[in-house]
Amino acid sequence: MNGPDRAQSEVIGVVLLLGLTITAVGVTVALGSTALGDVQSSADVQRIEGAMTQVDSKASLVAHGGSTSQRIRLDPGRSADVRVDDEAGVMRIEVEAENETGGIETVTENVTLGAVVYERGDDRVAYQGGGVWRSNGDGSWMVSPPEFHYRGDTLTLPLVTIDGVDGRLGDDAVVTGTSKHPEGLFPSENVSNPLLGGNVTVTVESEYAEAWGRFFETRTRANVTQVSPTEVRVALRTETVHPTLSASVSALGTSRLEFGGINTLYADSYDSTGGSYPGKGNASDNAVLQTTSDFHLTAGGGGKTESIEIRGDLVAESFDTPKGQADKKLTITGEKRVDDSVGSADPVAGAIAERIERVRDQTLQSSGNFTTGFAHDDGTVRTIDEDTYVDGDVTVSDGSTLRIEDGATVHIGGKLNVSENGSDVVFDGSGGDVAVLVEDSFSMRDQSTLRAQGGSNSDLFVDGTVEIRDDAAITAATGTRFELYNTGDVEVTHQARIAADDDVTGNLWLYSSGGSIDFQGAPSDGIDVAGVVYAPTSEMTLTNNMTFKGSFTSGSFTFNDADLNLHYDESLATLQPFGGASVPVVSHLHVSRHRVTIEDD
Repeated sequence: MNGPDRAQSEVIGVVLLLGLTITAVGVTVALGSTALGDVQSSADVQRIEGAMTQVDSKASLVAHGGSTSQRIRLDPGRSADVRVDDEAGVMRIEVEAENETGGIETVTENVTLGAVVYERGDDRVAYQGGGVWRSNGDGSWMVSPPEFHYRGDTLTLPLVTIDGVDGRLGDDAVVTGTSKHPEGLFPSENVSNPLLGGNVTVTVESEYAEAWGRFFETRTRANVTQVSPTEVRVALRTETVHPTLSASVSALGTSRLEFGGINTLYADSYDSTGGSYPGKGNASDNAVLQTTSDFHLTAGGGGKTESIEIRGDLVAESFDTPKGQADKKLTITGEKRVDDSVGSADPVAGAIAERIERVRDQTLQSSGNFTTGFAHDDGTVRTIDEDTYVDGDVTVSDGSTLRIEDGATVHIGGKLNVSENGSDVVFDGSGGDVAVLVEDSFSMRDQSTLRAQGGSNSDLFVDGTVEIRDDAAITAATGTRFELYNTGDVEVTHQARIAADDDVTGNLWLYSSGGSIDFQGAPSDGIDVAGVVYAPTSEMTLTNNMTFKGSFTSGSFTFNDADLNLHYDESLATLQPFGGASVPVVSHLHVSRHRVTIEDD
C-alpha cells in the first residue's frame, strides 16, 4: 500500500473511532438521563406519598374537631400536578332495616368522597375517603388506610369527604372544616341500633376500587366482590350460625394460650345421655382442648405447673412446650395436633341484643301488670303469674321465695338481688315458658338459689353485670332448659354452683358478651359448673379450684394458681349455641360524614 492510501485509511479509522465514541457517549448520556429521570420520578412519587399522608393526618385532625384549620406543604414539582377533584369517588351504604309495620325496607346513603390527586405521567397518588391510594397503568394499591373499623358486631365509619373548587393546587394548601359537627348517616330516623339481622352492603366507586377491595378483605370477614375495575362491593356478615360444641375448652381469640398459671389440670369426657358423670375411673378419653393460636406450657418461665393430663386431644396452631417440661408434666392420651382450621370467634352481642329487644318490644309498662320495685324479705312466697313490669329494683332476702310461673314475662327496670341463706327465685315452666329481663345488674350471694323447673324453657336476660358469690347456686331440673344471657362482666366466686341436674349440661347455658368473666374458686372444693359457658369474645380468668362439666368457650383464658377438672359432655357434640338458629352479627352501625375543604394557600 502506498503512502497516500495509508494516510487515507488512518483518517477513516480516526473518523470511525470518533463516531463510535460519540455514539457511545450519546447512548450513555441518553440511558443515564432516562435512568436519572426514572429515579427522580420515583423520588418525587415517594415524596408526594409522604405529603399525602400529611394531608390525611391534618384533614383528620380538622374533620374530627382537633383544629379549625391546618396548612400543608405539597411541593409537587414542575412536571407534576396536584389538584382537588370534589366529584371523585362515591361510597354507597345500604342497610336493610325493619320499618314501623314490621316489614323490611332498604335505606341507602350515597356519599361523594372527593379527592386530592397528584399526577405525573401514569402515576397517581390520591387522598380519598380518609385513606391514601396510589395507581399506575398496572393497578392500584393502598398507601395508608382509611378509618374503617369493623369489629365483628360493630361497624364504625367516620368518612372524611373533600370539598373545594376543582383545580390545581400550588406548593402549599390549607385544610379547613366545612361544618362544626359531623353529619350522622347511621343510625338514623329509619335505622336504629342495635341492628337485628338487617343486611349491610358498602359499595365504593373509585379509580382505586381494586385497592379498596383488598383493604376490605384484610379488615373484614366479609364477601368482597370486584364489580368492575372501578367498583367494589363488600357485603358484611350480618347473621351467622355458631358451630357445634366439639371441645371441652375453646380459646377462639387469644394470641397465646398460656398454661403456666395452672397448678393441675385433668380433662376427660362422658356422655350425659347415659347418665351423670361416672367418675374418673369410668370416664372416656374424648376430651378436646383447642385454641386458634399458640399453646404455651410455661408462662414467663414460671414452671408452676405440677401436671396436665388430657384424656383426649390437644389442638393448636403451634406448640411451645420445652421438652423437659413436656416430658414431666404433660400427658396426652390422644393427639397433640397442629391445626390452623379452628375458626375464630363470631361475636354474640347481636344475638343477645336481639333477644333482649324481644322482651322490651312487649312494652309491658303499658300492656302488662305494673308494680313498683320491691324488697321481699318476710320469709314468705311471692308469686308473679302474669306479664309484669317492675319499676325499680327487686330484692329477695331473709329466706323468702319469689316464684315466676304460668308463662309470665317479667321486665325489671332495675336490679335483681338475691341474698341470705334460704332465699330463692323459682322459674316454674310447668305452665309455659318463663322469661325475666333485668335492666341493670343481677346478684346472688350467700346460700341463695335460682331454680328453673317444671319443664319447658326459662330465660333470664341481664343487660348488665352478673355476680354469683359465696355458696349461691343456679340450677336447672331434669327436662328443663335454662338460659342466662348477659351483656356485662361476670363474676363467680368461692363455692358457687351453676349446674344442671344429673349433669345434663345441654339444659343450662350461660351466654355473655361482657368483656371479662372471672371464676375465682375457693382453694379447695371450689366452683362447680355443669352446663355450657359460651362467651367467644370475652376474656376469662380462672383462679384456684373449680370443676367444669360440659363445654366452655371464651376469647382468651388467664390462669392463676388454677386447679381444674374438665369433664366434656359428649352429648354436646351435635348441639349449637342459640339452638342452631341464624343470629345477628353486626349489631351496631356508626357512620358519619366529616366534610373538609382543601384550597390553595
